[in-house]
Parts: sequence; C-alpha cells; structure tokens
Amino acid sequence: MHFHEIFKSYRKVKVPIKGKRYKLVVADTPEKKRIGLSKVKKLPVGNGMLFVYKTPVNHAFTMEKTCIPLTIIFLDDQMNIIDVFKCRPFQKRKVRPKSDYSYVIEI
Repeated sequence: MHFHEIFKSYRKVKVPIKGKRYKLVVADTPEKKRIGLSKVKKLPVGNGMLFVYKTPVNHAFTMEKTCIPLTIIFLDDQMNIIDVFKCRPFQKRKVRPKSDYSYVIEI
C-alpha cells in the first residue's frame, strides 16, 4: 500500500521546514501515534508526519518497526525546535529530547 492510501483518512497540514514546504499527515490519536510511519515502505519527497500532544510529554521514540530512515524533530508548544535526531531504519536505540515537547515531526 502506498503512503497516500495508508493515510487517506488523516488530516493533513502544510508546514515550511528549512525553506521547503512539507505536507504532513497528523497523528492526533493514541492509535495513530502508536503506528506512526511504521507501515510506510517509501516516504514520498516533501511528506511526513506531525504528532500532536494536548499537553507537553517526554516519551521516547523508537524506529524499531520502521523500515525507512527518518529525521525526528521535537518541538515545544510554541513550535520551537528542542532537538533533532537522524534515525536509521529499525534502529533500536530510543530517542528522547532534552525537555518536554508538544509536537514531533518525522520527515
């Protein structure tokens, strides 16, 4: 199944990141956050996922079930970058920013 088919029912937002415009599918439920991009075999250029949390959290992220490389960007409630991690497919090492976050972008 292709990226756009997997996420056809998800809300989408357009966000500028480092001078490029990205179309992000929004993970705003516990189930969507749990699955993340783990079902994606190929991430189309200019696409990614935005995780939204109602209150700041500090959960670790893992790439254990994800078969594509990702850049994971942790942001505070004002959308300021807290930390950025470049992750490899199936990476078991968990990543966690230095402080609580409200949003995460995976591209």
